[in-house]
Amino acid sequence: MKKVLFLFLFLFIACGSQESVELTTGKEIYTARCSACHLDDFSGRVGPSLKMSNVLDKPDSYWLQTILKGKGSMPAVRITEEQAQLVIDYIRDSN
Repeated sequence: MKKVLFLFLFLFIACGSQESVELTTGKEIYTARCSACHLDDFSGRVGPSLKMSNVLDKPDSYWLQTILKGKGSMPAVRITEEQAQLVIDYIRDSN
């Protein structure tokens, strides 16, 4: 039991001491937080494609609400409103 507790504490400390990387561009934030579901090329995987005009034509308020609060099967993403806006701008500029 002591070995298990020691191992747990060691892993907890090791994982908690990782350097926090600041993501400052829309591309960095998208790659880190969105691309697992929407893929690097926005074509969609688990999440829908972000290349479709019916998605791209939505107002920023829709995007912000969806990213920050979640919608349907998409969970809320823990980023700031400013970071979400960078992601929105990156998606639009890249399509």
